[in-house]
Amino acid sequence: MRCFLKSLSLTSGLIVALFLTGISAQFASAQTTITQAQQSNRTAEADRLFREGVQSYEAKQIGRAIALWEQAAKIYQDIGDRQWQGKTLTNLGNAYDDLSQPDKALAAYKAAIQLFQAVKDRSSEARATMNLGFIYSSTSRYEEALAAFSRVIPIYRELNDRHGEARAIRNRGNVYLGLSRHADAIEAFDQAITIFGELKDRANASGASMNQGIAYSQLGQYEDALITFNLALFMFRELKDQKGEQQALTNRAAVYSNLFRYKEALAAYDEVLPMYQKLGDRSSEAKMLLSRGVIYFSLNRYDEALADYRQALPIFRAIKNRDGEAQILSNRGAIDSALSRYEDAIAAYQQALLIFRAIKNRDGEATTLNNLGIMQIRTRQFAQAEQSLRAAIALYESIRLDRLSEAAKISVFEIQSGSYRWLQQALIAQNQPEKALTVSEWGRTKALIERLSQQLQPNTSQTTRNAPDLNTLTQIARSQNATLVEYSTIYDRGKETQLYIWVIQPNGKVSFRQVDLTTALPKQCSQIAQLIGNSRNSIGVRSAQSDWLIVDETAQKNPCSQSDSDENFKVLHKLLIEPIASLLPTDPNQHVVFIPDRTLFLVPFPALKAANGKYLIEKHTLRTASSIQLLDKTRALKSRPRGKDTLIVGNPFMPNDPNSSQVKQLSNLPNAEQEAMTIASLFNTQAITGKQGTKKTVLKQMLDAKIIHLATHGSFDDRNGFRSWLALAPFEKDSGILTAEEITRLKLNADLVVLSACDTGRGRVTGDGVVGLSRSFIAAGVPSVIVSLWAVPDAPTSDLMKAFYQQLQRNPDKAQALRQAMLATLKAHPNPKDWAAFTLIGEAL
Repeated sequence: MRCFLKSLSLTSGLIVALFLTGISAQFASAQTTITQAQQSNRTAEADRLFREGVQSYEAKQIGRAIALWEQAAKIYQDIGDRQWQGKTLTNLGNAYDDLSQPDKALAAYKAAIQLFQAVKDRSSEARATMNLGFIYSSTSRYEEALAAFSRVIPIYRELNDRHGEARAIRNRGNVYLGLSRHADAIEAFDQAITIFGELKDRANASGASMNQGIAYSQLGQYEDALITFNLALFMFRELKDQKGEQQALTNRAAVYSNLFRYKEALAAYDEVLPMYQKLGDRSSEAKMLLSRGVIYFSLNRYDEALADYRQALPIFRAIKNRDGEAQILSNRGAIDSALSRYEDAIAAYQQALLIFRAIKNRDGEATTLNNLGIMQIRTRQFAQAEQSLRAAIALYESIRLDRLSEAAKISVFEIQSGSYRWLQQALIAQNQPEKALTVSEWGRTKALIERLSQQLQPNTSQTTRNAPDLNTLTQIARSQNATLVEYSTIYDRGKETQLYIWVIQPNGKVSFRQVDLTTALPKQCSQIAQLIGNSRNSIGVRSAQSDWLIVDETAQKNPCSQSDSDENFKVLHKLLIEPIASLLPTDPNQHVVFIPDRTLFLVPFPALKAANGKYLIEKHTLRTASSIQLLDKTRALKSRPRGKDTLIVGNPFMPNDPNSSQVKQLSNLPNAEQEAMTIASLFNTQAITGKQGTKKTVLKQMLDAKIIHLATHGSFDDRNGFRSWLALAPFEKDSGILTAEEITRLKLNADLVVLSACDTGRGRVTGDGVVGLSRSFIAAGVPSVIVSLWAVPDAPTSDLMKAFYQQLQRNPDKAQALRQAMLATLKAHPNPKDWAAFTLIGEAL
């Protein structure tokens, strides 16, 4: 018996079992209803047909091999030899797969598996099941592929076949990758790499490492991807696997590019390009030239970019790679755009567009339409720009994302978000602000809206293909009985240029204001982000993640680096509030819901200060939301059954700091413990503190809680918001760290979650809002969440929280209760750092 291999997975092979036998004593002695001599003759005939089928298969005569094996399988069936019938069917499955006939291949494998199970041939059963999984995977039937690979793993373990076990685990990881279940894929590859390492199988370990790097890259975890690709590269070089080395170098270069480490990306491309040229691999050579040209473009080295594009274009045309040709034309258009040669850029984009449409590359077509629309805006062809951008968005909306994870959807929507902003510009230029508002909403919180819609109406399709209509948005304002203020920051060439502000009053009236940031920002201050960063800095709020907001701390006369917090917050008030001040309610009890955009999510709106010295919280009751549509969903969540209990957690026994490179326990929070005990007494319940506050205990009680209050340490991740976390007590093997990703998977019945911890309102700022702890609790079904925008001081926070719950017991309006608590804390602690960090997201009642 011998086995043949053929490639099918990302970097590894599909096991294809081709069984070969001769006449043997075991078959000669087998007894059936026919005579021994007849049995021997028929066995010999089947074996001959089997061998000839193998020879035909090896000679690439697939049709003849199938015909021979079909005859052999029939004879084996007639004489009752189920084991060799199964082996023949396995080979038939392989041949059908070669002919791209997956249904016939699946039928053959399934029949073979039943025969192997009957004769208890576990080794052959494992091979056939593995092949079954590959067919399912190649036809995008990922769940069935997952089930097949999961079934085969315990068989290999039973056989003590460590190689087979590792290959099956790796293959399961590949399927997880196809399902965009990146965390599961990474874990599977980890397991496979460990086993391959123990077996000193560097070839398979290197391939699994490469696939793991792809998973990290698709998650946007580029540092982890870089480590993994470097490991794969080391092994490929050790194995003298030049093809693997080239793939690893190529992938590493792409990661460097995503990390904006352009010099290292160039070095990687410079290293791998001669390899492809030496091998005569023209396709890869052209792709490397294209990628290197993109890096040169990012470094504003346009002549070098054009030189690479000129080299790559004839290669793509020679090998008839129309997609590569279109990419080159599109990228040349980008260079013309950067050099303000707009008409030339339009011509290049139109050429690329024709090719993308011809080859049905919808992503390429959409991107090119977007770029064409930008050029039309710059040449003041606003109606044409609107047409191009709407066509781009229609393509984005038509691309199915059902198989993507939520994190992947957010990343995809983030890439597409620019089209919605440019379309807003085209509409405002045509004096259509209300239509621009619907487009602003269309591009927001798409993944979260889809998720909540599916929760609220699980049996209906919830994919939104069109912009919400204005009547829907105004109706939401009426149902909230609040004034909604939506901001949209407009960028050009990476800088903020315009600020659009819409106000929808409780009666449904829509007003629009526009702020030209190129003239409204203080002198020498290029971005609102600088004002936000320095306003936070001026009150003593600093973090490594926000340092990038501060541009020039030495310019004493520059309000962007003004150490006077009053001045900073007055400048922000002038930009964000004064243009709409006359549209805001005069009754301080009436709600104002701010819907920020991008870095505006970091603005502490309560602390913004008018020229008369009044803080905004002194004049208005404030809430925030990521979109108007999200308010509709959080209102709908209120109608679902709510929990009954109150869960109060304060100062759990602290775990080790996961952000520290050394083993370091998080600091104790005695005021948080006292805060929890005081709040618990208001609800006649017991606070969970110390070692009792384990993740297991807290998660269990969360499920039936109406109010959840967590007073502990928190941290945010501004690259991958799902890694943001809350600290709970460790227990046995559990670290005690509760991540945003874990929270997202919960189904909660709480009416209110209060995160009395540091930076719980922070995370990765995207078009889907702030991806972090606050979003995760809303995704888990909570309509009202109170979070903080910075590392809050322990003692003032404790005072504020006590006041909040005391107010809440008098008045169920959470926004008004938070306002009164802030005003009370303001009197005792005047620095905004001590009282202005918290915001209510979602519903007030």
